[in-house]
Amino acid sequence: MTHTSAEVKTDSDTQAQRQRLVAIARDIIRNEGMAALKFEALADKSDTPLPTVESLFGDKPGLVRALYEAWVEEWQRRLMAALPETPPEAILRQAAHIYRELACSDRALFLAASTPVAIEADLFGVLSRSTAFELFANFLKTGMAERRFRVTADPEATVRVLWAAVHGAVLLEICSGYDELTGKRMLDEGISLLSRGLQR
Repeated sequence: MTHTSAEVKTDSDTQAQRQRLVAIARDIIRNEGMAALKFEALADKSDTPLPTVESLFGDKPGLVRALYEAWVEEWQRRLMAALPETPPEAILRQAAHIYRELACSDRALFLAASTPVAIEADLFGVLSRSTAFELFANFLKTGMAERRFRVTADPEATVRVLWAAVHGAVLLEICSGYDELTGKRMLDEGISLLSRGLQR
Protein backbone atom coordinates (compact mmCIF):
# COMPACT_ATOMS: atom_id res chain seq x y z
CA MET A 1 0.00 0.00 0.00
CA THR A 2 1.40 3.41 -0.95
CA HIS A 3 1.06 6.55 1.11
CA THR A 4 0.76 10.08 -0.16
CA SER A 5 3.21 12.71 1.02
CA ALA A 6 0.36 14.35 2.93
CA GLU A 7 -0.29 11.11 4.85
CA VAL A 8 3.40 10.69 5.67
CA LYS A 9 3.58 14.27 6.86
CA THR A 10 0.52 13.73 9.03
CA ASP A 11 2.10 10.66 10.65
CA SER A 12 5.32 12.60 11.24
CA ASP A 13 3.46 15.55 12.71
CA THR A 14 1.47 13.26 15.01
CA GLN A 15 4.66 11.61 16.29
CA ALA A 16 6.29 14.99 16.87
CA GLN A 17 3.22 16.20 18.74
CA ARG A 18 3.21 13.07 20.93
CA GLN A 19 6.89 13.56 21.73
CA ARG A 20 6.31 17.20 22.65
CA LEU A 21 3.40 16.30 24.93
CA VAL A 22 5.38 13.48 26.56
CA ALA A 23 8.21 15.92 27.32
CA ILE A 24 5.73 18.35 28.92
CA ALA A 25 4.12 15.50 30.87
CA ARG A 26 7.55 14.53 32.25
CA ASP A 27 8.04 18.12 33.41
CA ILE A 28 4.65 18.08 35.14
CA ILE A 29 5.61 14.92 37.04
CA ARG A 30 9.07 16.25 37.92
CA ASN A 31 7.69 19.51 39.28
CA GLU A 32 4.31 18.50 40.71
CA GLY A 33 4.27 14.71 41.06
CA MET A 34 2.36 11.92 39.33
CA ALA A 35 -0.96 12.94 40.92
CA ALA A 36 -0.84 16.22 39.00
CA LEU A 37 -0.63 14.44 35.64
CA LYS A 38 -4.09 14.85 34.13
CA PHE A 39 -5.17 15.33 30.55
CA GLU A 40 -6.61 18.74 31.44
CA ALA A 41 -3.31 19.92 32.94
CA LEU A 42 -1.34 18.60 29.98
CA ALA A 43 -3.70 20.28 27.51
CA ASP A 44 -3.44 23.56 29.40
CA LYS A 45 0.35 23.58 29.74
CA SER A 46 0.91 22.50 26.14
CA ASP A 47 -1.76 24.80 24.67
CA THR A 48 -3.28 21.77 22.97
CA PRO A 49 -7.03 21.09 22.67
CA LEU A 50 -8.15 18.49 25.20
CA PRO A 51 -9.75 16.25 22.52
CA THR A 52 -6.39 16.16 20.71
CA VAL A 53 -4.58 15.00 23.85
CA GLU A 54 -7.23 12.34 24.44
CA SER A 55 -7.03 11.11 20.85
CA LEU A 56 -3.23 10.82 21.01
CA PHE A 57 -3.06 8.80 24.24
CA GLY A 58 -6.54 7.34 24.78
CA ASP A 59 -6.52 7.29 28.58
CA LYS A 60 -4.15 7.96 31.49
CA PRO A 61 -2.51 4.51 31.35
CA GLY A 62 -1.88 5.21 27.66
CA LEU A 63 -0.17 8.48 28.54
CA VAL A 64 1.86 6.85 31.32
CA ARG A 65 2.84 4.06 28.93
CA ALA A 66 4.07 6.69 26.45
CA LEU A 67 6.11 8.27 29.26
CA TYR A 68 7.74 4.96 30.16
CA GLU A 69 8.35 4.15 26.50
CA ALA A 70 10.18 7.47 26.10
CA TRP A 71 12.12 6.78 29.32
CA VAL A 72 13.17 3.30 28.15
CA GLU A 73 14.03 4.61 24.67
CA GLU A 74 16.37 7.14 26.27
CA TRP A 75 17.99 4.41 28.40
CA GLN A 76 18.37 2.25 25.31
CA ARG A 77 19.80 5.06 23.18
CA ARG A 78 22.41 5.95 25.80
CA LEU A 79 23.36 2.33 26.45
CA MET A 80 23.68 1.47 22.76
CA ALA A 81 25.84 4.58 22.23
CA ALA A 82 28.15 3.47 25.06
CA LEU A 83 28.47 -0.17 23.95
CA PRO A 84 31.32 0.25 21.41
CA GLU A 85 33.57 1.47 24.24
CA THR A 86 32.22 -0.90 26.91
CA PRO A 87 34.05 -4.20 27.57
CA PRO A 88 31.61 -7.14 27.63
CA GLU A 89 32.20 -7.75 31.33
CA ALA A 90 31.17 -4.14 32.08
CA ILE A 91 27.80 -4.22 30.29
CA LEU A 92 25.83 -4.88 33.49
CA ARG A 93 27.55 -2.00 35.29
CA GLN A 94 27.09 0.40 32.36
CA ALA A 95 23.41 -0.51 31.94
CA ALA A 96 22.80 -0.10 35.67
CA HIS A 97 24.49 3.29 35.92
CA ILE A 98 22.55 4.73 32.99
CA TYR A 99 19.34 3.33 34.51
CA ARG A 100 20.23 4.99 37.82
CA GLU A 101 20.96 8.36 36.20
CA LEU A 102 17.60 8.35 34.43
CA ALA A 103 15.76 7.26 37.57
CA CYS A 104 17.38 10.05 39.60
CA SER A 105 16.39 12.63 36.98
CA ASP A 106 12.78 11.37 36.93
CA ARG A 107 12.30 10.33 40.56
CA ALA A 108 8.53 10.74 40.71
CA LEU A 109 8.03 8.78 37.49
CA PHE A 110 10.36 6.04 38.72
CA LEU A 111 8.69 5.83 42.14
CA ALA A 112 5.28 5.63 40.48
CA ALA A 113 6.29 2.40 38.71
CA SER A 114 4.50 0.32 41.36
CA THR A 115 1.23 2.30 41.32
CA PRO A 116 -1.86 0.73 39.69
CA VAL A 117 -1.84 3.08 36.70
CA ALA A 118 1.86 2.41 36.06
CA ILE A 119 1.40 -1.34 36.47
CA GLU A 120 -1.34 -1.14 33.85
CA ALA A 121 1.06 0.86 31.65
CA ASP A 122 3.58 -2.01 32.07
CA LEU A 123 6.93 -0.25 32.60
CA PHE A 124 8.80 -3.50 33.12
CA GLY A 125 7.23 -5.07 30.06
CA VAL A 126 8.32 -2.06 28.00
CA LEU A 127 11.82 -2.38 29.45
CA SER A 128 12.13 -6.14 28.95
CA ARG A 129 10.99 -5.90 25.32
CA SER A 130 13.56 -3.23 24.43
CA THR A 131 16.48 -4.02 22.13
CA ALA A 132 19.02 -2.94 24.75
CA PHE A 133 17.57 -5.21 27.45
CA GLU A 134 17.51 -8.11 24.99
CA LEU A 135 21.20 -7.46 24.27
CA PHE A 136 21.94 -7.42 28.02
CA ALA A 137 19.99 -10.66 28.51
CA ASN A 138 21.71 -12.36 25.56
CA PHE A 139 25.12 -11.35 26.92
CA LEU A 140 24.38 -13.14 30.18
CA LYS A 141 22.82 -16.20 28.54
CA THR A 142 25.71 -16.49 26.06
CA GLY A 143 28.16 -16.28 28.95
CA MET A 144 26.39 -19.21 30.59
CA ALA A 145 26.35 -21.20 27.35
CA GLU A 146 30.10 -20.62 26.96
CA ARG A 147 30.68 -21.50 30.62
CA ARG A 148 32.11 -18.05 31.37
CA PHE A 149 29.32 -17.57 33.90
CA ARG A 150 27.78 -19.96 36.35
CA VAL A 151 25.08 -21.98 34.58
CA THR A 152 21.65 -21.73 36.20
CA ALA A 153 18.60 -23.90 35.70
CA ASP A 154 16.60 -20.97 34.30
CA PRO A 155 18.73 -18.30 32.55
CA GLU A 156 15.67 -16.14 31.84
CA ALA A 157 14.83 -16.06 35.54
CA THR A 158 18.47 -15.23 36.36
CA VAL A 159 18.34 -12.22 34.04
CA ARG A 160 15.12 -11.02 35.68
CA VAL A 161 16.54 -11.46 39.18
CA LEU A 162 19.72 -9.58 38.29
CA TRP A 163 17.77 -6.66 36.90
CA ALA A 164 15.37 -6.71 39.86
CA ALA A 165 18.43 -6.31 42.09
CA VAL A 166 19.58 -3.28 40.06
CA HIS A 167 16.09 -1.78 40.20
CA GLY A 168 15.91 -2.41 43.94
CA ALA A 169 19.27 -0.75 44.59
CA VAL A 170 18.21 2.35 42.65
CA LEU A 171 14.84 2.40 44.40
CA LEU A 172 16.56 2.18 47.79
CA GLU A 173 18.78 5.14 46.92
CA ILE A 174 15.86 7.31 45.81
CA CYS A 175 13.67 6.41 48.79
CA SER A 176 16.51 6.87 51.28
CA GLY A 177 17.69 10.22 49.96
CA TYR A 178 21.36 9.25 49.68
CA ASP A 179 23.73 11.79 48.20
CA GLU A 180 24.97 11.05 44.69
CA LEU A 181 28.37 9.67 45.66
CA THR A 182 26.85 7.31 48.23
CA GLY A 183 24.22 6.17 45.74
CA LYS A 184 26.82 5.41 43.07
CA ARG A 185 29.05 3.61 45.56
CA MET A 186 26.22 1.43 46.83
CA LEU A 187 25.16 0.53 43.30
CA ASP A 188 28.75 -0.35 42.40
CA GLU A 189 29.07 -2.53 45.48
CA GLY A 190 25.84 -4.31 44.62
CA ILE A 191 26.94 -4.90 41.02
CA SER A 192 30.28 -6.26 42.23
CA LEU A 193 28.43 -8.76 44.42
CA LEU A 194 26.16 -9.74 41.53
CA SER A 195 29.15 -10.13 39.22
CA ARG A 196 30.97 -12.36 41.70
CA GLY A 197 27.84 -14.45 42.02
CA LEU A 198 27.88 -15.00 38.26
CA GLN A 199 31.45 -16.25 38.21
CA ARG A 200 32.07 -19.97 37.97
